[in-house]
Amino acid sequence: MSIIVECLRVSKKYTLSPVQGYTTLVETLTHRWRRATKALCGKHSKDTSPPINELWALKDCDLQIMTGDRVGLLGRNGAGKSTLLKLLSRITIPTSGFIKVHGRVASLLEVGTGFHLELTGRENIFLNGAILGMTKKEIARKFDEIAAFAEIENFLDVPVKRFSSGMYMRLGFAIAAHVDPDLLIVDEVLAVGDISFQAKCLKKLNHLSACGTTILFVSHDAGAILNLCNKGILLEKGAVQAQGGVQECLNIYMQKYRSQNLCWQGNDGNAQIRFYRLALQNNDLRRQFFYNDDQIQVVIDYEILQICDNFIIGLEIRNLNGQILANSHIQENEIAFATSLGIKQAIFNLNGHYFHPGEYTVHLSCLLPSHSSVISNDICVKLVVYSQTTTNPLLPNSPTTLSLGNGWQSK
Repeated sequence: MSIIVECLRVSKKYTLSPVQGYTTLVETLTHRWRRATKALCGKHSKDTSPPINELWALKDCDLQIMTGDRVGLLGRNGAGKSTLLKLLSRITIPTSGFIKVHGRVASLLEVGTGFHLELTGRENIFLNGAILGMTKKEIARKFDEIAAFAEIENFLDVPVKRFSSGMYMRLGFAIAAHVDPDLLIVDEVLAVGDISFQAKCLKKLNHLSACGTTILFVSHDAGAILNLCNKGILLEKGAVQAQGGVQECLNIYMQKYRSQNLCWQGNDGNAQIRFYRLALQNNDLRRQFFYNDDQIQVVIDYEILQICDNFIIGLEIRNLNGQILANSHIQENEIAFATSLGIKQAIFNLNGHYFHPGEYTVHLSCLLPSHSSVISNDICVKLVVYSQTTTNPLLPNSPTTLSLGNGWQSK
């Protein structure tokens, strides 16, 4: 397998100055007069101009992308992802370092990039295709296919300035995807389209990959990256922090930037029972997320200090708005949680088929027979689920509460 993209110690610097552009003749002449006066006065003139700051969007970035790979570019806003894509697309040049890209590159970095607002959809297909390196014969041969994919057949002779943002994106993606590029760069633009068109785009990207096209894909939708990509690159503050398998890179990304993880550890409770740990786990203990065909275990470590009859341990699944979607409660008389003193462990078996792809929180509760809470703080962990199958989830998106049943066991 050959290398299609190679970056060696690539850096990109931007100069940030608080001085704004001089838009009038008077302002321009005044500014030049001040500069001339300072030059004549030399060191006796105090320089009152505001400081100029430098921003290194990329710093000594080394990476390689192999032909046929589907690479997901991960990182927070400001990590340098868009800058790297612009360098690879030859929109801008690096401040230092070496970049080598083999073959034809097609880029979809912003909605409507390369479109002329006054031209029609038909004319922009030929214009944008030519910008991306297609010949007139190639564009003519693929014209009907591009228009059908973009779903704009009825708007071909309408100026694109009248297009919606979704129509812009569909047309831009359709042209880029039909260039037959060696390297296709897609930056977050799929977020503009509706769900059905996003699925259509991902299917097209998979088809291009099967035909040998290398794909560099940027999205904040980790599920889309997992479904499409086999490799990952994690950027942080303009430097490559990790590169390799997409699952490993996503795992590092989530460990660094998620506000909550799979495990809560502490000491909460009362004189009768103390809770020390709430954790989520599956067979792959290294993974910080779950697929919806995983068997998930909710593990609770606690200690019985005094025997208490009929206390209730419960779990609640909530969405990010705090609405309870599902729960399960178990009483001491149903399973032996507190028949003896000492440190113990309770496990609840949770089926991943319940979940739509998304983020949830799992909350622990413990109530006495009087229904007063034993836990003084909110004990919870974040549950992140991605789709790997086409099964229909059971957990509702609405706040209608679903019982998770009795999947408890004690150790």
